[in-house]
Amino acid sequence: MNNDSPSSHQTLTTSLEQVPAGTMVRIVEIRGGGATERRLRELGLAEGAECRVVRRAPFGGPLELSFGSTRIGLRLADGLVVMVEVLSSATIAA
Repeated sequence: MNNDSPSSHQTLTTSLEQVPAGTMVRIVEIRGGGATERRLRELGLAEGAECRVVRRAPFGGPLELSFGSTRIGLRLADGLVVMVEVLSSATIAA
């Protein structure tokens, strides 16, 4: 009997702009190409990179990401082209 059902290996993939603060993600794809993709790669975002969404500014403002010892702000529109796999969600204490 094969226990490797498709659902047992599925991961949640979504755009970075959909991810809540406190979530650890792995980048799986940067869509669109061109100047936006080049800029994101220069900032250190590339397939396989892991980062945490530290903060989300209100009203469509930027995302704050951390990876390694680096923190960057990313426009929400740029977060639309970055597809990520959710690794873990942090519980934020009140």
